[in-house]
Amino acid sequence: MNNYYRVLQLTDTHLYPHDYENGFAAIDKLVSASKPDLVVFTGDNFFGKNGEDVAFYRRIADYFAAAGVKWAALLGNHDGEANSVTRKEIVDLVCSLPASVVKCNPVGCRYGNFFYDLPFDGVSLAMLDSGDYATLPERIRSRFSSPYAAITKEQIAFYLKNAADKKAVFAFFHIPLNEYEKAYYLALANGEVVYGALRENIASDGSLRRRGDVVCSPAVNTGFFEAANALGNLKAVFAGHDHLNDFAVRYKGVALVYGQRSYSDPAQAYGFAKRGFVDFSGGTVIDIFEDGGFELSQLFLKDL
Repeated sequence: MNNYYRVLQLTDTHLYPHDYENGFAAIDKLVSASKPDLVVFTGDNFFGKNGEDVAFYRRIADYFAAAGVKWAALLGNHDGEANSVTRKEIVDLVCSLPASVVKCNPVGCRYGNFFYDLPFDGVSLAMLDSGDYATLPERIRSRFSSPYAAITKEQIAFYLKNAADKKAVFAFFHIPLNEYEKAYYLALANGEVVYGALRENIASDGSLRRRGDVVCSPAVNTGFFEAANALGNLKAVFAGHDHLNDFAVRYKGVALVYGQRSYSDPAQAYGFAKRGFVDFSGGTVIDIFEDGGFELSQLFLKDL
């Protein structure tokens, strides 16, 4: 065994049937280049209205099983919208597939909440379903500044119960925490951005593209970060959702990290080309060590 455990985070592939082959080729390149022990898709994964999505999940599972790589697929806000099955059925499917480490474990109406223990004592990955859209009362509270859901109080309780005895925890979910924006600007002001940049809803010339957030975080802050960080063992949080943001910063001792958008169809409205940026899709490589330390690196498809 290596002295580290390698996780490859892939996110926001947004693959539809017309682009499955290109998307699969991109995934294969990223996996082949990084040689991970585990691949984690952090939401907005594979779509299809006539069962193509289910077939593609099965294809991905067979690919990982043949490669000897474990994998997990978490839910994003769009998973279930453009699919032939519901959010719960997606998670139930993934739980049943070869090489998958996912556990359905519903907490309320959120599916796929579980801890995955690494082969190092007390080191775990916490996987959560960050939901899709905020309730109307939540949106009213935020003056309609965000339409997105937050990790629930019940999920926070689940996390705290299961994380309490861990030496090091790395959290994965789709929608970035409210703390991401403040953390980025603090790091930028202090010259402490680890890598990447904030670009969501910002044009390539630096101007705001449209009314919207530069970090598309939840409508309300339910307190997950502060509660989790109070345990003293949260090492890093990995999210997706915002296709153009790819930064990593440290905030109150915790790394807040955006995964690289892992595939971008040039024709998509939310693809890089349509938004005036060079395609920098790829993956985020996380090497986790026995003592709970870790190293981050970006992997770009254009370099492979």
